[in-house]
Amino acid sequence: MPPDPPPVAIPFALLPHLSAADVARLRAAFTTRPMAATTRRALLGDARLFVRWCAQAGHRALPASPVTVTAFLADAAAAGRAPATLRAVRADARVFAVWCGARGLSWLPAAPETVRAFVQDAGCTRKPATLARYLASIALLHRATEHRNPCDHWSVTLERRGHARERGSARRQATALTDAVLEPILDRLTPTGDRPLRPIDVRDRALLLVGRDTLARADELVALCWADLHPVDPDDPEARPGEGTIRIRRSKTDPEGEGAEAWLSADAMAALAAWRAMAPRWPDPVTGAPTREGLFVFSHLRRGGPGERMSPAAVRRVVVRRTGAADPLAVGFGGHSLRVGAAQDLLAAGVDLAGLMQAGRWASPQMPARYTERLRAVRGAVARNRRSRRDRPVDSDL
Repeated sequence: MPPDPPPVAIPFALLPHLSAADVARLRAAFTTRPMAATTRRALLGDARLFVRWCAQAGHRALPASPVTVTAFLADAAAAGRAPATLRAVRADARVFAVWCGARGLSWLPAAPETVRAFVQDAGCTRKPATLARYLASIALLHRATEHRNPCDHWSVTLERRGHARERGSARRQATALTDAVLEPILDRLTPTGDRPLRPIDVRDRALLLVGRDTLARADELVALCWADLHPVDPDDPEARPGEGTIRIRRSKTDPEGEGAEAWLSADAMAALAAWRAMAPRWPDPVTGAPTREGLFVFSHLRRGGPGERMSPAAVRRVVVRRTGAADPLAVGFGGHSLRVGAAQDLLAAGVDLAGLMQAGRWASPQMPARYTERLRAVRGAVARNRRSRRDRPVDSDL
């Protein structure tokens, strides 16, 4: 007869709000239910966090009421939100509060009729994506304060759907900065004997090449660090001389910062070397002596302090300025243009959707599919079939 398995350790057994009976039920649940060891550890870790939160927030952990679970999820969501998301929530709250204040209505808590009227009014000038963000922010605020979420009411849902059907939910996409479009821009940023480059030209050339190779978002580009830049292993048979890698420490789809390595071409590495030699000198944090080893790769060309980096909006301005200089009629370019263009170039080269998602660090196929939908239409089944019929030789005997 096999020995009994050792009792499962409940790491939060001594925390408040858990009686001996509660601990016994938990131990029995974790012992009798078949689950992998990693799953058990993850569940126990999550449960410990929940029990500690209940102890500190004054809620009962077991049995937990729906109000307790909702408040915990709201706190966890707010704590895990990116700074940009929290800024958006605050901005949306101000918009909604001002609208309600002008009409003498309560905005927290808000009645479903109030939110529905807000959707009707804001829908006259706002797109469906903006309205959806407003509603998500209003819902988060109500959950965080343990109020009933008015956005769940059927009237609000029908009003939002009606607005989306009337206005359409298609989003504007940045014009693709493909290799063909980028080539004349880079030619203008290539030094010649009679045309030396300014520091801003050297920086912008490096930024465009790194953005093309890494498919980095604008906020990822400006967060790149010199310490994460490395040449490739010379013993790697797949590598070519002059190539390198750089680590993207955190991204939209990697909020916990596991990081990912991105490949850089020899052209990009050479452009980075030229920029590094010309980048602003920052005072060393220890000695105060001037040094070129700033923390971030792409910095503003003004001395404002050690490690001063560009903003995502500055990346957009670089793309708009450089595309406009190469083509005065260029429109629609922005901070995402490099990412969209690189995705289209990869698809044109025969990379499948899975490879495209890996290259761009997408968590789902929705965005890469949208970025390349026009190119996929040109290469779709209907287009291939019609071309083959057109190119098929006609039998002259018929």
